Amino acid sequence: MMVVAFLLAVAAPVLADDVTGDVSPTASTTVDTTASDTTLPATASDTTLPTTTTSIVGSLDAGAPAVNGPATVTGLSATRGPQVQLAAPPPSPFDPPVDGGDGRRVVYSKSQQTVWVYDETNTIIKMHRVSGRQDPRDPSPGTYQVWSRSLRTFSINNPSITWSYMVRFAKGDRGGNIGFHEIPYQYGRPVQSEDQLGEALSGGCVRQTTEDAIWMWNWAQIGTVVVVTP
Repeated sequence: MMVVAFLLAVAAPVLADDVTGDVSPTASTTVDTTASDTTLPATASDTTLPTTTTSIVGSLDAGAPAVNGPATVTGLSATRGPQVQLAAPPPSPFDPPVDGGDGRRVVYSKSQQTVWVYDETNTIIKMHRVSGRQDPRDPSPGTYQVWSRSLRTFSINNPSITWSYMVRFAKGDRGGNIGFHEIPYQYGRPVQSEDQLGEALSGGCVRQTTEDAIWMWNWAQIGTVVVVTP
């Protein structure tokens, strides 16, 4: 009986660890008490390479010929095959109107909401998107001249709407002045964004970025020709 009691006393801690630990009850009987986290099996080594790897490295070190890629093939050059124009390309939305007049002038296309500026030699020196009016009125297509300029002005119908760099060249059907100017402001905020230029958003005037409006203000003096196309 004393021998049985002694054996039960020795086995009790082992049974308790098996119940409360993360390993299964049978795993404790297979643990190798001589192993550690840094001990590798006798047949393995972190620094041992397979013999096939050594032979590959050795062949590269011996100066094996490099494999030619598309850019290193000798005796050949890239060539372009024949090209055939199947149809005429569509006109660019930024192509100037064919009926835009002649000489030093500003050409404003209402359908394209774009302005082109020509010098005396009929060379386009500037082009930019604008926001005007799309329909045939205000202004009607035709040839005009700049007749008035104001550094700052406001809307007659709504004085809370103001803008700068006004270059007048026409009058609307109801007698209002029409010209090039910057995007208007109302209560300190622009009435449209620059990203919206190219859309017909005004009642007749031609809205531009402030940078383009300053450029037009400096270039289009009294008498400058303005051609408006549909």
